[in-house]
Amino acid sequence: MTSKIKVSVIVPVWNDARRIVKCVNALKAQHFAKGTFEIIIVDNGSNDDTFKVVSEIDGITAIQEFAPGSYAARNKGLSIAKGGYVAFTDADCVPDEKWLEELVNCAEKQKYFGVIAGDIHFFKDEDEEVDEASIAYENFFSMDQEAYAKKGVCITANWLSKREDLLHLGGFNAKVKSGGDHDMAKRLTQSGLRVVFCSEAFVKHPARNKSEILKKRRRVIGGAWDKREQKFKSIKLTWDAIKLYVKRTLIVFLTSNASFKERISVFGVITSIFFVSLSEILKLAGGKQSARS
Repeated sequence: MTSKIKVSVIVPVWNDARRIVKCVNALKAQHFAKGTFEIIIVDNGSNDDTFKVVSEIDGITAIQEFAPGSYAARNKGLSIAKGGYVAFTDADCVPDEKWLEELVNCAEKQKYFGVIAGDIHFFKDEDEEVDEASIAYENFFSMDQEAYAKKGVCITANWLSKREDLLHLGGFNAKVKSGGDHDMAKRLTQSGLRVVFCSEAFVKHPARNKSEILKKRRRVIGGAWDKREQKFKSIKLTWDAIKLYVKRTLIVFLTSNASFKERISVFGVITSIFFVSLSEILKLAGGKQSARS
C-alpha cells in the first residue's frame, strides 16, 4: 500500500521540553492537508523530562537516539521517515503556519534542487532574558539563509530535501556536533544539485542571549575540529578565527547603517566570540572533547 505521507518533518531535541512543545504545536497547525505529513521528534538522550513530554503528545512520532549530536538524531528520524520530502527545523523554532506549504510549493517549481532553504526571522522569547547587544548581533550575522544558499549551503533550522537524495549520500555526518548541515548541503551541490532560497517559507527563531551565542561558537569550533584530520589544525582554526573577527569588525564599522551605540555593542559580542574561539581551540588541542552545548 502506497503511503499518503508527502512530507516528513524531523526535529531533534535535547533537554528543551518547553520550547519543543511550542514547536510541535506550530507544526500541528500547518496549513497542509491532514494525513499527508508526519511529525517525527527525536529525543537525543535528554536527561530531563523532554522525552516524557513529547511521548504524551498525540499525533506525532516520538523516538530516541542516544548517540550524542543533533545530526545523529536527524539520521535516526530519516531512517523511519515515510515522506518523499523531508523537512527539518529546530526544537526552539516556531514555524509559520504556511511553512510546509511554501517549502513544497518552492520545491515543485524547481529542477535539480538538493535543498530548499527557508528563511529565518528572529523574535524575543518572552520567557528568556536577551540583551539588546545580542539581538543586534543576531540581526547582523546570524542565520542568513539567502546568503548561505548563494554559497551552496543551508542550516537545518529551515530545510527541505527529497528523502532519497539524503539517503543516497548516507545522511548527515553523525560524527560532528556542529557543521553537519553545511557538509550535507555541500555534498548535495557536489552531486549536481542546487540550494534554492525560499523567502516565503519561514520559521521564527528566538534571539539568543550572549551565553547561548558563545555556546554555539564552542560547538562550531568543536565541529570544525572534529572534521579536520590534518596536522596543524589548531593553527589553521586560529587563523580562521582571526579572519572571521577582522571580517566582522569591518562589516560592523564600515558597511552598516546601525547607530554607533549598536555598532559598539555588536563589536563587544564579536570580541567575546573571538576569545571564546581561541580558548576552545586551546582546550581541544589539550585533549578536551568537542562540546554539544
